[in-house]
Amino acid sequence: MDTPAEIKELIKQIVGANPNLPITGKVVSVEGESCTVKLISGLKVSDVKLKATINGQDDFILVTPKEGSSVIMLSSTGDLNNLTVIKADQFEKMEIRQGGLIMLVDSSDGKISIKNETVTLKEILTDLATLLKSIKVYTGVGPSGTPLPDSVLAIESFESKINQLLK
Repeated sequence: MDTPAEIKELIKQIVGANPNLPITGKVVSVEGESCTVKLISGLKVSDVKLKATINGQDDFILVTPKEGSSVIMLSSTGDLNNLTVIKADQFEKMEIRQGGLIMLVDSSDGKISIKNETVTLKEILTDLATLLKSIKVYTGVGPSGTPLPDSVLAIESFESKINQLLK
């Protein structure tokens, strides 16, 4: 057997698959935009990419799996040095950046964030609640007072729900 064939055979034995086919494993730890994965053979592979980008631009989808979750990975070069997670059983976070718009779904705190370069959805809705609590309208005898207590309670409940859902 020649050396390249021997190496391919050894890689097949280590990862339990053809190096150009999907490779499965369990996430041991997450380090920013990469993770460490334990393969079926017990080998731990570090620096497994979590976002599949080709040109490194600012627009991307970053999906962060939970530690201990099963993942499927592919290698664009056929070796263990260039693995990227393509599927996971459980996710911790998902971030989408496209043209200045940023959306984050974070299961660790059960909240989402939607923003662009100038404003967040939470800021808009918080400003709306503040406006509603102080709104005055014109009446036949002049401007009205602030909203009635039951209206203020409803607005405060609205604010509470905003804070429960949005970052």
